[in-house]
Amino acid sequence: MSMLRTPNSHLPLWSGVPMFRIIVLLILVCINSMLIGLIWDEIMMRIFWQFQY
Repeated sequence: MSMLRTPNSHLPLWSGVPMFRIIVLLILVCINSMLIGLIWDEIMMRIFWQFQY
């Protein structure tokens, strides 16, 4: 019985790996969007100051 139950006990681990990857991908996307937002703000400010002169 224990040999038959071991695959079932491994299933939660396998289902947990994709969730961990999705969480890591979401964190990376959030960091990238923050960096893009900061760079975009800097570019827009430079264009804004150029138009003022």
